[in-house]
Amino acid sequence: MLKTTLRALTEIRLRRSEELAHGSAPDGGCDHLWIPDNRTNRDRLVRAVELGNRRHGAATHWIEKRQA
Repeated sequence: MLKTTLRALTEIRLRRSEELAHGSAPDGGCDHLWIPDNRTNRDRLVRAVELGNRRHGAATHWIEKRQA
């Protein structure tokens, strides 16, 4: 018998503080785009968050998550 596990699909995106001007995010300002939450995409966004926070201050960038 085949056992199946259901998993909810999630999406993530880079978010930044509203005080920052558009286009100043490390990814070129595409913080409206939701992408699948997988290892590659999450690693890329984690690096973008780290870079944004180094350039603009702590907690100015973060990853937002939603159920797809």
